Amino acid sequence: MVVLTQAARQFSYEVAKLMANGGGILEASMVKAYVCKAAEWVSREAMQIHGGFGYAEEYNVSRYFVDARVLSIFEGADETLCLKVIARRMLDAVK
Repeated sequence: MVVLTQAARQFSYEVAKLMANGGGILEASMVKAYVCKAAEWVSREAMQIHGGFGYAEEYNVSRYFVDARVLSIFEGADETLCLKVIARRMLDAVK
């Protein structure tokens, strides 16, 4: 879990550097797709580790999962992002 979290963090930092220099448009879409999937997986695993308590609203871990699910919806769903934005930009780069 920590490996995915750290990879997402480093990927985000690298894309932020690219964007600060005027680039990184395609990479920004890629990092959003990756980070959303990683956050959802990590939070789901955390819920499993907590067992039945992971689903109780009294525990923060259940909120983390809900927040991770919402991440993939903001600024466009993951499927739309991957199929329409990332795929089209990659095809345009090949042409």
